[in-house]
Amino acid sequence: MKEKPKYTESDIQSLESRVHVRLRPQLYFEKVYAEKSLDRLPLEVACHAFDKFMSKKCSYLKVTLYSDRFSIEYDAGMSLKREFEMSHAEIIMTQMRACHNLKEHLAVGSRFCEVGMMVINAASEWCTLHTYSNGEKGEFLFKEGKTETRTICSSDENKNYTKLTVKPDATIFPDLTINPTTLQEKIDGIRKKLNGFDIQLFIEN
Repeated sequence: MKEKPKYTESDIQSLESRVHVRLRPQLYFEKVYAEKSLDRLPLEVACHAFDKFMSKKCSYLKVTLYSDRFSIEYDAGMSLKREFEMSHAEIIMTQMRACHNLKEHLAVGSRFCEVGMMVINAASEWCTLHTYSNGEKGEFLFKEGKTETRTICSSDENKNYTKLTVKPDATIFPDLTINPTTLQEKIDGIRKKLNGFDIQLFIEN
């Protein structure tokens, strides 16, 4: 009888969450691959805006589609409060399930945050975050889910605002795009769930 292979501690490989997402994207994006479309990604990224709307701290969401990327903008800031030497904004973007756990309304996580920001960020070629919150401005660049640059400074602009731009990685999502028609249908469905939330879709060439 053939002996079973023996495994030692050296055979066990521990992977960063973002690396595992990139190696096994089918485990995280099952519905994306099943639908053969990236339509759900912009609204998944917008889960923080939905959370702020439910707290009456956000009134609009602008979704813009480009040929190879998308962006969202809304009138609420992502917290730049420091924790474990990182801002909450960066934790949300880089740590598994952080966007779910740091919400003011946990129900938003179960209703709108199926994949999570960290997972989408990890499956992106690059992603940028610009946010204003409580007198501070934060600017971040991520590549394949890893923070490349971060700048946090005080701001004289008295506003709360966030803009996220995401370029899905074509090596992970070959031949998959966002269909404006079906994305609009998803937006209409969320409008019904979040009565009064102004969500607009724009398309740029």
